[in-house]
Amino acid sequence: MPTDARAVERPPASTAAAELTLRPATEADTEEIIRLVRTSLGEFWNVALKLPFDIHYWSWKHLDNTFGTSPCLVAEAGGKIVGVRVFMRWQWQLGGRHVQAVRALDTATHPEWRGKGIFSRLTLALVEEMRREGVSFVFNTPNNLSRPGYLKMGWSSMGRVSLWIRPLRPIRMLRTLLSKSPPAPAAGAAPGGSRIGDLFREPRLESFLQSLGEGDGKLRTPRTREYLQWRYGDIPGGIYDAAWDLDGSEGAVVIFRRKNRGALSERRFCEILVGPGSGSVKRARTLLRELMANTGVDYASAMAGSAREQRLLLRSGFLPAPRLGPILTVRPLNPLPGGVDPLDRSRWRFSLGDLELF
Repeated sequence: MPTDARAVERPPASTAAAELTLRPATEADTEEIIRLVRTSLGEFWNVALKLPFDIHYWSWKHLDNTFGTSPCLVAEAGGKIVGVRVFMRWQWQLGGRHVQAVRALDTATHPEWRGKGIFSRLTLALVEEMRREGVSFVFNTPNNLSRPGYLKMGWSSMGRVSLWIRPLRPIRMLRTLLSKSPPAPAAGAAPGGSRIGDLFREPRLESFLQSLGEGDGKLRTPRTREYLQWRYGDIPGGIYDAAWDLDGSEGAVVIFRRKNRGALSERRFCEILVGPGSGSVKRARTLLRELMANTGVDYASAMAGSAREQRLLLRSGFLPAPRLGPILTVRPLNPLPGGVDPLDRSRWRFSLGDLELF
């Protein structure tokens, strides 16, 4: 999967540095960039579902993003692109203000050019470009191989963002975890049976999303129809599904997908949107209960961004699993409104869909 998964590279040799040119990517570079990513990281962005890293995926992710076109730099040598670095634009809501950010995602270096510092040079150059543009911060969830490199380049670790887990087949989970030869996860439903397209045609969705308001003064992704449509409805492969019960401020919406983790299968609740009305929590609990019944998966996962969401998950049978969540790293660039510190975990309100890799 084309994410921030490259290991730390050694400082560039002077001869290699002299041969390289860093420049902004153009539309004419797209096919060559895609070939480089596939050569470096593999053919598929979702291996389990055999979804290819192709022009459709690239366009959805980096051109059609509701927050804007992704800034992208390439390293060129001898007229060929040997490295690429992309930051995906993201927007966070802070009360009534919008905070511009970018997420450090896709990066690739040609196998013959690894170890020459291309990853670091491209990343730092794009960081400075974003600083000049006025972007507030860069964030990502790098793996254990690439995280040390980001920390050396000025990122700060904010620790793990806790997952909440509910076992659905605990006996099978235990046997699988203890087995030396665990069985393969059961096959999931093929893409194509999703109702998520119906959600975006639901006339009551707009009023429900407006009832969510400006949040509680924490950094949160603004849940607009346009964002949800792009993020979950338009993604190639149709991997997300949805369930809802809408009645103005009393409504609830759940967006979810299936994911395999080794030999275990997961029902991942990426968004659990709960209206401010007194009856909305009950509606959300009912949706979750129905979505966890007879699913054919081993466990369910979610994130809780507020005390209200934590109570909802607890009453739905979830427990926090802080050692399983992704490790968030942030590189501040420019001041946030009101002097809010993006390195203060208490000022964030995440959903699982904000931080999962895609």
